[in-house]
Amino acid sequence: MRIGHRSTARPAVRRSGLAAVALAATLAASAPTAAAASAPRPEVSVGDLVYSGNGTACRVQVNARGGTVYYMILPGHCTQGTSAWYTTAALTTYIGPTVATSFPGNDYGLVRYDNPAVPHPGSGFKSAGSAYVGEQVCSRSTVSGLHCGTVTALNATVNYGGGGVVSGLIATTVCTEPGDPGGVLFSGSTALGLFSGGSGNCASGGTGYYQPLTEVLAACGLSLY
Repeated sequence: MRIGHRSTARPAVRRSGLAAVALAATLAASAPTAAAASAPRPEVSVGDLVYSGNGTACRVQVNARGGTVYYMILPGHCTQGTSAWYTTAALTTYIGPTVATSFPGNDYGLVRYDNPAVPHPGSGFKSAGSAYVGEQVCSRSTVSGLHCGTVTALNATVNYGGGGVVSGLIATTVCTEPGDPGGVLFSGSTALGLFSGGSGNCASGGTGYYQPLTEVLAACGLSLY
């Protein structure tokens, strides 16, 4: 079983510990602090690569907000052990800090948008919903494109190795390729889950596992926009 791809932008720094999971009250406790930026790119959109100061790169799954504070949601296996994120591998344009990570157990992390010079448009979904077994679903990846399939199970548990056990996942027949960062699981205009990992490939078939999005939004007091 493979976990969702996390690129290494530079030689990786050894990770230590698990960032604490921030509750909704913690997220709302402090207003964002603007950071200086140089030549920011136009925006940070869903599917874009973002880069941590620890030397890794991950793709934005969805953008969300809590009141007037805005966040990107990434896989938790990406945000684990990170502190700051940038729009480029050169780390020249600051986005904001990691404010929450839940991995293992769950697989999501939050990065707060602190730099007003970096726009962050909405995710393009009208709502977030709960998947059900037999539902026809799709996911679009920047690597392998659009693929669709069926929800085969809920509350699935996956062992990615090295202590990376994640529970409560949506299991699907949506395929991904090795090294694929995946994308949001959706049905129509409703977002259902965040890519966690998978097995197989799109030539012979495979399984994709997704962190339920409604669980993340409820735990952190966020909504899509």
